[in-house]
Amino acid sequence: MGIVRKRATLAALATVVLAMLAAPYMTSIDPDSRIFRSAVYPSVLFAAAFFPVRQAYQKQSARALLYGMLFGLIFSFFLGIGSELTVYGAFLPGMGSLVRRLAVPVISAPFFGTMFSYLLAVAPPAEESRGRQTFHFLPCFAVISVCYILVLLAYFPGIVNYDFFTELLQYQRGPYFGAHPVFHTILTGVLFSLGYHLTGSYTLGAAMYCMVQLLVMAGAYAYVVCFVSKRVPRWAAFFTLLFFTLFPVHGLMAVSTVKDAMFAAMLTLLVCEIWQAQEDPDGLMNSWRRQAAFVLTCLFLSLLRHNGVFSYLLGCVAILLICRRKRALVLVAVTLAVALSVPKSIRIAVKAWDTPASEMMSVPCQQLMRTANRAPMSEEERAELSTWWAEGAVERYRPYSADTAKGGNFDYRRYETDRWAFWQTWLRYGKRYPGIYLEAFLLNCAGIWDPDDISHAHAMDSEGWDFVYTKTEIIFPSEAGTLEQKPILRRLHSFLQGIAHSSRHERIPILALLFRPSMYVYALLLLSFMTKVRRSRNGLILLPIWGIILSYVFSACILVRYAYSFMACVPVAFILILCSGAKQTSGKHLPGKC
Repeated sequence: MGIVRKRATLAALATVVLAMLAAPYMTSIDPDSRIFRSAVYPSVLFAAAFFPVRQAYQKQSARALLYGMLFGLIFSFFLGIGSELTVYGAFLPGMGSLVRRLAVPVISAPFFGTMFSYLLAVAPPAEESRGRQTFHFLPCFAVISVCYILVLLAYFPGIVNYDFFTELLQYQRGPYFGAHPVFHTILTGVLFSLGYHLTGSYTLGAAMYCMVQLLVMAGAYAYVVCFVSKRVPRWAAFFTLLFFTLFPVHGLMAVSTVKDAMFAAMLTLLVCEIWQAQEDPDGLMNSWRRQAAFVLTCLFLSLLRHNGVFSYLLGCVAILLICRRKRALVLVAVTLAVALSVPKSIRIAVKAWDTPASEMMSVPCQQLMRTANRAPMSEEERAELSTWWAEGAVERYRPYSADTAKGGNFDYRRYETDRWAFWQTWLRYGKRYPGIYLEAFLLNCAGIWDPDDISHAHAMDSEGWDFVYTKTEIIFPSEAGTLEQKPILRRLHSFLQGIAHSSRHERIPILALLFRPSMYVYALLLLSFMTKVRRSRNGLILLPIWGIILSYVFSACILVRYAYSFMACVPVAFILILCSGAKQTSGKHLPGKC
């Protein structure tokens, strides 16, 4: 490291020049574009980057630079892969393309590493600079609730779409279908029916569900703001409050009838509970209230989403690593027993149908369908693959969504009769076209790994591929009753529609990144490396968030409604890790209560 410091100017020069050579292959435009081949853009890049890079080599620790370059290697690798798939729609063939694909992240890693080392090296604030005057729950709850109610009035009676009508129909007529969490189906039916019987209006029935949900979320987020305010400088706590009140995604999800909304609030609470356990392991072991809160939070994660198991399971691992006591093992055993048994008991009690295996086959179905569309095969082979789907379904292949490849279009009855025939076909074509299989997998989950991704806005049910950030229209059949959207605050409605259906935020640099799910994944990765640079165990709070992200890698698509769970959690974890001066304590509690 001493040699690099002495030769910082030369190292910075080499780093920036290599970054200039790699830049054309890490953007979603033609790498032969004049913007790269002329001298203007490279000169601006050189002028802007040279001095910060040199200073990083001179000032930053070897540990910060090392982890920064590791992060830069991962970031630039996926940036390059995303660029190639976006520009060309597939991986380019040939050894030259493979070499370039691997060389680009290697030569750009030093540039990204030096830049990100500044953030990795940020020290937590001194103890005396932490916020002493905590925020109070009721004012925070009131502010957040009012903001969400305004969104409800803009979309009155709420954003009623996706699975709402299906779940309502199951509640009213049965049978229950295991693809949807039965608890959420019952909750949907009870709240809608209560609103309808009290008012005689289907519209107010839907409004009842949305109102209860937004109040639950406002309460959870108000608690989180209070929790954070005890541990960070006041400006950081205020930023957390602004994030939950003014960031439009929160308001849109709070008044949406999808189960992901309350799930995100519960996951955020779990992150706070693990942080508190990390501060005071003995306090958790000696407090039945905190233990009960942990068990209940994990239970609701299990009740609201099937893949919630990936989050609370890793949350339990975090508790074991933090506490390292026999009583912690008992707490984890009780938590898992409750979280696993209660949802299953509810399914048994209402005689819910099991989830068909086709619902879990997004990736293999997507791979075979892409093969039928893109591989150089005979008509007989293409016809063989097409028999696994309804007529015409193969032609409707969508790279960013597996909904047309599985579910109702897939011949599930044939699959149940002879599963080995499907997997034999899948293995045979996988050996012949591994590149196409890899493309299908990566494109289907691009919203997770591609830093420059916009696929999350192209994965809606509409095959017109409108640039829709999130659905806001009513999906409620007219034969089922009268339910229509009646905007009361029309100007706010127009503003939010610009985000939800026109993605106007994409026109604003930097701000656009806040709306992209992939950016929250890389922020989480950055936090993980930051805890390594600090030699801190605070990174354990990130385990449940990583769990839910990894589960979505194999999902049908990456929609904002799915990504919302980690989009809500990551900023909270970022504020806590970046701004908190918290230390490991034993038997001591931070002042104040939410």
